[in-house]
Amino acid sequence: MKISSIGGILLTSEDEILEAIQKMVKKAEEPKMEKRFSNYSKTLLMSFEDIGIDLTVLFVDGKGTVEKGRISDPNMTVKTDSKTILDILSGNLSAMRAVMSGKIKA
Repeated sequence: MKISSIGGILLTSEDEILEAIQKMVKKAEEPKMEKRFSNYSKTLLMSFEDIGIDLTVLFVDGKGTVEKGRISDPNMTVKTDSKTILDILSGNLSAMRAVMSGKIKA
């Protein structure tokens, strides 16, 4: 994990978040998930307020891409911080718990 510390605060790099989200999106193309996502076409804006980046996740017929930056009028917007999303993707935090505790806002 590429994390640095400034004044005792852990900072996650933009590249680490981009890589983690790209891995998440690629899971939709795995054989056991491919059928579920075959007709899925949506846009998701993910805003990471602690590191000041926005990522746009585009799904078209189940194929996903991740781009830096915002799009207008996404199907869904998610606001969170980098630690929360990394904890969810690593299995250390459930997405439901993160939403219920206010760590994710949709």
